[in-house]
Amino acid sequence: MSPATSGPVPQPGGPALELLVHGVGGATPQGMLGDPRTVRVTGDATAAVYRRAQDAGADLRPDRMHGREGPVREAYCWSNLTSGDGARALWLLLLPFMVVNLAHWMRPATTGRTRTSRLYGTLVRLLALSLTVLFTAAACEVALDLTAWQCAGSARCSQGSSWIGFLSAANDGWWSQPGRRLSLAALVPAALVGLLWYLSNRTWSAYEAQRPPDTAIVPVPRATGPGGSEGPGNREIRESAGNRESAGNRETSRSPGNPGNLGNSAVPAAPAAHAVPATSGTPTPGTPTPGTPGTPGPGENGQDTENRGEFPATGNRRDPAATADPLAAGDGERGAGAPARDTVRPALGRPGFWYGRRLVARLRAAHTAAGFLVIAAAVAGAAARHDRSAGVRALEIAGWLLEGVLVLAGALVVAVVLRRGRSEEVLDNRIDRAVVSWLPCVSLALLAVATVYASWSRPGWASEGTLPGDVAFRVIAVAQGGLVVVLAVAAGVLHLRVRDARTAMRGLGGPAVALLACALGGVMTGGLAQRVADWLDGSGTPGEGGGAIPGPPVLLSWQASVIPVLLLLLLVPLCVLGVRTRRTARALGDRVERDYPDERPDPVRTRRIAGIRARAGLTDAAPAVIAVLCLATLLLGAGAVAGAWISAEVPGEAFDRAHPLVESAVDTAQALGSWLVGLGFILFVTWGRRAYRDASARRTIGILWDVGTFWPRAAHPFAPPCYAERAVPDLTWRMASWTSTTGGRLVISGHSQGSVLAAAAVWQLPAATRRRVALLTFGSPLERLYGRWFPAYFGAEQLRGLHRELHCWRNLWRHTDPIGGPVRLPAEDGRPAVDREALRDPVVYGRTDTHPLPAPVLGHSDYQADPAFAEERRALLERLPPALPRQRDTGARRQGSSGRSSG
Repeated sequence: MSPATSGPVPQPGGPALELLVHGVGGATPQGMLGDPRTVRVTGDATAAVYRRAQDAGADLRPDRMHGREGPVREAYCWSNLTSGDGARALWLLLLPFMVVNLAHWMRPATTGRTRTSRLYGTLVRLLALSLTVLFTAAACEVALDLTAWQCAGSARCSQGSSWIGFLSAANDGWWSQPGRRLSLAALVPAALVGLLWYLSNRTWSAYEAQRPPDTAIVPVPRATGPGGSEGPGNREIRESAGNRESAGNRETSRSPGNPGNLGNSAVPAAPAAHAVPATSGTPTPGTPTPGTPGTPGPGENGQDTENRGEFPATGNRRDPAATADPLAAGDGERGAGAPARDTVRPALGRPGFWYGRRLVARLRAAHTAAGFLVIAAAVAGAAARHDRSAGVRALEIAGWLLEGVLVLAGALVVAVVLRRGRSEEVLDNRIDRAVVSWLPCVSLALLAVATVYASWSRPGWASEGTLPGDVAFRVIAVAQGGLVVVLAVAAGVLHLRVRDARTAMRGLGGPAVALLACALGGVMTGGLAQRVADWLDGSGTPGEGGGAIPGPPVLLSWQASVIPVLLLLLLVPLCVLGVRTRRTARALGDRVERDYPDERPDPVRTRRIAGIRARAGLTDAAPAVIAVLCLATLLLGAGAVAGAWISAEVPGEAFDRAHPLVESAVDTAQALGSWLVGLGFILFVTWGRRAYRDASARRTIGILWDVGTFWPRAAHPFAPPCYAERAVPDLTWRMASWTSTTGGRLVISGHSQGSVLAAAAVWQLPAATRRRVALLTFGSPLERLYGRWFPAYFGAEQLRGLHRELHCWRNLWRHTDPIGGPVRLPAEDGRPAVDREALRDPVVYGRTDTHPLPAPVLGHSDYQADPAFAEERRALLERLPPALPRQRDTGARRQGSSGRSSG
């Protein structure tokens, strides 16, 4: 039975809208709507809603809706958020940052364990900070150690390079002193840190600064007072999610019992006589409550807990009446005597979930400061070590003082990263200006002081050997390995509290992804150092003696040498998967033929369909492969660190006196690993260059960002921007404004990643609007990928709660789809099961009169071509409450001069 709907008596028919949301890889409005003539309804060149030209304004003109078959169709195109101009190619630099940011959102679903949840978020943020330190250290290794210290200090290396000749110690010029060479070379890593800061700040301004709908106009039933005048409770009450501070101005909320206290709330004007979008965080009936498995409770998710349970703008304890559900009454409005309730909303329905401005600003300042401090430490450390042995007391004291200040500044950076997580319970629009403004500036000033100190004249100073980068890289590797292990323990503890067999890797997906991010960062930085060293050393082999320069840290050679071993180990599970897939395909042959009982069997056709089904199932085996990859990476990485620390030599030199077979294998692994790392770096640069010039290549890279940047930047501020912080508010506003303007019915149809955006937007809707919206998902990874890898946000309980809150939801899927799948939600409380039985793919097995040519196996695409799509869409519209009659816009004459109602 449909829930009760407030307002005038419903009328049959009326406006109906289908809002299409495409998936990864981009799409055009012409392709989505099947018409070359489209017009933009709302939006800009980055993301917009389109209609067919003939449907423009159709829902606002009853004469054009009369006799129409099906709803008006709109297409929301968001592909330019991830594959727009050529600057997107620079996002390749940010790939490890994006991966570690995903680890934050892979926290296992749990109840309680608040401290463990906070610890999980803190550990991921520390891992993200270590990646920034690693990238900066790699830039320092290339610019300061290999170039300014080793090559410029070696006559053999610098004599053939005119670009470095002015730095050469043999020229005895002003720049020939090592400290001055280091100070000049520090501009390169400093520019890299500045570029990362610029990209983070620019992408925030362009993509993520969209404020989600956080205010509402809730219509209250009109009750006349004495003499027919309108009483104090007869106005439209503007309600907000809580007191907020926006752009320095406080917005105060209005409690249900005090209609006159509007304060300075900034509320968007209503698009028509109906209510405008209500608060995105409005608690709704059916919302999971504390104690429900998988429901993030207060303090979880590593969120900001300093002001939890308080109004951020006032610091007062939360008043239950102020946070009660304004739509708690059965008709979607607050009645006069409705009791106040305070429920915990699903994470994706919280007001501040898609608005992380405060945390991103804090982390950006901390990571920028960390980068500058690493450069300052590298420059000042070399000079300070010389001064401690040179006997110049004043310079020695200055070096100690500067290093001490750098250590204190580094501790402050770590404290800032540890201090605060995400604030999701309220729309936190504040900025910690002292941290954001002063921390990067102070660190940059310390870098300037370090360059001045290092540039001081030291006539007898000569650069020999290498800078102590080897120790630095070992410390970073050990720290990252230790953090990953502790993170795995925390994730395991959280998973044990609420065990779900569908959770990928038994809750260890986050630590595994964090480890892969560290490994990817190590490969990228090691490849850069190896290639530059090979280029500077000419025909020599860095690290094996006899060359023009000593070469990069030996740890990088050890890490490169384990790559061939890792690839060999990875071949084992891949071969097992290949054999199992082949056997599965053979076993599926009979099932394929049973799906087409009226068709004549064709062995070739059957084998092809069965093979596609079997390969589509490989997606479900990904957790096992990733588990093997991560375990091997952790063990081999630990072995590389131990080998470098014990031997202090590259692998070829360390095993020089071993058995000839072992020595040959080690030499082969070192040479092959160095080649693979260098090749990977070259391919990385080539791909980025091609993406900068070629729009098609940029769209291919955009697919990676479509999957990886759905989540907000909660761990690493230099990660690519979160497009959902723009797309989700867009969809939420469009659904709420259209239903309030027309009173009609709306079906939001999401394909693939678009279904995830659609579900996230529906979660943000208030209850009154959500009852007029149906959800149609197809090729959806909601449960198969997001539910398994992000169980705290798309787990079984969260999806079940969404099913309860929606009026109706239907999901289409195929056995041949490698991405989409069923959402596994059975019938409940009079609602039918969400999943339709698997669609037949291909639609027709053989040749028929209607399909004289062989029908293709569609897999993940063209769900709308299946007749089941139109059938399910029609059924959803029929189940929605009938459209409400449009009210006349009488706001200008609702109240006469005497204050009486004009009606």
